[in-house]
Amino acid sequence: MRTLTHDEARARAQEHIERAVAALPVQPTLTVQRDDALECDDPKDRGPRGRYEVGKTYWLDDLPGDRNAEIVDALVEHWTSHDFRVLADHRDADDRFVSVQHDGDAFRMSVTQSIEGDLSLGASSPCIWLDGGTDD
Repeated sequence: MRTLTHDEARARAQEHIERAVAALPVQPTLTVQRDDALECDDPKDRGPRGRYEVGKTYWLDDLPGDRNAEIVDALVEHWTSHDFRVLADHRDADDRFVSVQHDGDAFRMSVTQSIEGDLSLGASSPCIWLDGGTDD
């Protein structure tokens, strides 16, 4: 089966991020933290090596820090109502972290609160061939 290409995976990650941000009660300024492709050295899907995980992560800037819990709750509500399955939910911790995976395309998303109280939102693809090749 053909995988997404690098460009297609980047675009899909961006789409997932934009949909999640649109669901927030206040709109942040997005500042790129990560935009890269990392080799799947130990693929979770037990597939062949040489494929890559394409990811994008943004800082959610210009948000009132006292609303972090509300913002994370809004993300979880958006995800669970749009075919994402919760993998980890640590909303009660000082360093909030929630990770989800989309049932349709296997993209993963997460929201993380830094020690300083800043939130970041990321999306990453499953392992793909950068040229969209097949696993056979």
